[in-house]
Amino acid sequence: MIFKLTEALLVAVTVISIGAIATAFPQEQPWQKIAPVGESFTVLMPTQAVEASRRIPMNDKDSIRERVYYSLTAGRRYMLASFMKTSPDRVPALSSFDNFMLGIEQSFKGGEKEISKSLTFDRDIPFEKGVARQYHIKLGEYSGIARFIGTDKSFYALMVIGADENDAGVQRFLLSFGLGETNSRADLSGVIVDAPTNAAELERVRAALPPEPWPQTAGPIIGGVINGKAISLSVPKYPKEARKAHDAGQVRVQVLIDEQGVVISAKAIEGPDSLREVSVRAAFQSRFTPTRLMGQPVKVNGVIIYNFVAW
Repeated sequence: MIFKLTEALLVAVTVISIGAIATAFPQEQPWQKIAPVGESFTVLMPTQAVEASRRIPMNDKDSIRERVYYSLTAGRRYMLASFMKTSPDRVPALSSFDNFMLGIEQSFKGGEKEISKSLTFDRDIPFEKGVARQYHIKLGEYSGIARFIGTDKSFYALMVIGADENDAGVQRFLLSFGLGETNSRADLSGVIVDAPTNAAELERVRAALPPEPWPQTAGPIIGGVINGKAISLSVPKYPKEARKAHDAGQVRVQVLIDEQGVVISAKAIEGPDSLREVSVRAAFQSRFTPTRLMGQPVKVNGVIIYNFVAW
């Protein structure tokens, strides 16, 4: 009886100890699957990714605008940038994988001079859908690892700054990268987009440590009045109360359109107050022809004009 009682106490103590350890060391939070709208890749990141537009110098004269996706956690910067392959007459640096790598190496030599940067070749990496090379990074006092991938349509740059290759998080990030169908659903992206409503988070990503290799921001191009560029321009419903009051006139809605032609930000800047809300709602439901600059998709800041006529 004494033996059984002692055994039971030992089991109880063991259970309590395990519970105490589990409390002291909580389970790691699940990583986020990143599948940005308009992109054909997926990857795991430790936190929800933030999209930022960056200007990347590819040689002494030319630079390109690209979307870069960041995830910051525990003193590490996870990032991924995608580049669309183009013809040599548009962007020579994006016409082949070898030219792409020459441009990337140049991007670490030029641009911002506030911190020292270096990119050192490590080895070729097997990749069944294209080619891949691994490099060691040095950004100021921070080290990191980079993997560059080339396919028949795109190039990708995956980096972790603030950790080495043997880190479990680095391996999880790099090995999770995969290619598939282009995502068209914003609710599945796992990304906070580069829009005015997310300005504070975007600034945190830009200013946080470890540093970025390409910190120069690239804002959207100015498109002016863009009604004529709409693939489908949603028509706002005339509010009953506004019609009864004979409210009429022109409403101007300032919009930010992403690289796929989707309105990601809208604000009425002119027009009767009673007609502004329906105009903004219609703007969000509209779709536009994607805009490219030097073959690369870019965001556009423009204005949609709605005319209300009372009768």
